Amino acid sequence: MGDRRTEYTKKVIRKALFTLMKKRSLSDITVKEICEEADVNRATFYRNYLDIFDLYEKIEADLCSEALGEDEVPGADRNRVFEIMYKNKHFYRDYFEMRLSSELLRNTVKLLFDQMRELVKKRGTYNEEDFEISYQFNYSGIAGATRDWLNKGCTIQPKEFADTVYGFLAKQYR
Repeated sequence: MGDRRTEYTKKVIRKALFTLMKKRSLSDITVKEICEEADVNRATFYRNYLDIFDLYEKIEADLCSEALGEDEVPGADRNRVFEIMYKNKHFYRDYFEMRLSSELLRNTVKLLFDQMRELVKKRGTYNEEDFEISYQFNYSGIAGATRDWLNKGCTIQPKEFADTVYGFLAKQYR
C-alpha cells in the first residue's frame, strides 16, 4: 500500500512542477510553491527528492526511459525524442536554458553516432580523432537547434524538426 501512496505523491509533485513551469521558469519556483500546488508538506517533498534539481533530474530520467524504450531497438523511432520534448516543452525549454545537459538528447545523439561510427568504419575512412570532433560539433549543433526550437515555442511539429535534424546528419555521413 505504501508504494502506491509514494507513487501518487511523486506524481502530484511532478504535476505541480509542470503546472508552475507553464507560468515561470524553474529558477523562479520554490519548493514551498511546489508543495502548495501539490497539496503536500515540505517533509513529504524532501522524503522523495533532495531538492528541485533532484526532482528535475528524475523527471528527465523518466522521460529518457520513455523515449528510448526498453523493449525495442534504441533509437528505432527517431521522432519520439522530439515528440516527448514537444509534449513537455516547458520542462525542456527551462532545461536547456539552465544549460543542463539533457540525458535524453545526449543518449539519442550517442546512439546515432554509434551507428554513424560503424558506417564510417565499414567504408574504411574512419579516423577516431576526426570522428570525435565531428561528434562534439554535431552534438552542440543539435542541442543548440533544439534549444532554439523550444525557445521559439516549437513553431514546427516534432516530426518536421526531427526530419530536418536527421537530414543534416545524413548528408554529412553519405
